[in-house]
Amino acid sequence: MRVKGGRPGEKAKVTIWLQAKDRHGKWKSVASGSKKVKPTKGKASSTHRANARKTCESKKKTQWRSLIDVDIIGEADSPEKAVTATMTFNCGAGV
Repeated sequence: MRVKGGRPGEKAKVTIWLQAKDRHGKWKSVASGSKKVKPTKGKASSTHRANARKTCESKKKTQWRSLIDVDIIGEADSPEKAVTATMTFNCGAGV
């Protein structure tokens, strides 16, 4: 597979899912986002990031995490996804 205007492996599609733990202890995806990005030249830039956002539905204490998948365009890759550390906020997701 060849990327128009670039070489294979020159860009990646980054997909992120924002997850909240429900009352049964199961993780539920409540928002997602994706972006095609190029490698940065030695510095991180907000233009090279994918993000997912969710507005709080209550002030209920909720555990949150992100699930991240990076697919190098034009290259075979494995199905693994990165999982961020769990953080707790007074921000209910409605799950």
